[in-house]
Amino acid sequence: MKRIQCPCCEYFTVDSDDEVIVDICDVCFWQYDAVAHDYPDKNIGANHISLSAARENYKKFEVCKKEFKHMVREPLEVELPENNLE
Repeated sequence: MKRIQCPCCEYFTVDSDDEVIVDICDVCFWQYDAVAHDYPDKNIGANHISLSAARENYKKFEVCKKEFKHMVREPLEVELPENNLE
């Protein structure tokens, strides 16, 4: 199974083996949302926060929204960008 990179934390945590991706990243709690990814400065979709704001939160709190901090984990070795180069 190929993994794709989370647009919020940039770790390879999103399963990509089906056509409709609805994964929630275990590292930052961002729900993969193709529409929100096309408009990163707009607060649209299931996350109720813009992707740009979620990225800023991840830099500060290591989670897309501070209230989800208890629901995330550190990235696994297999999810690190350097281990997913093609």
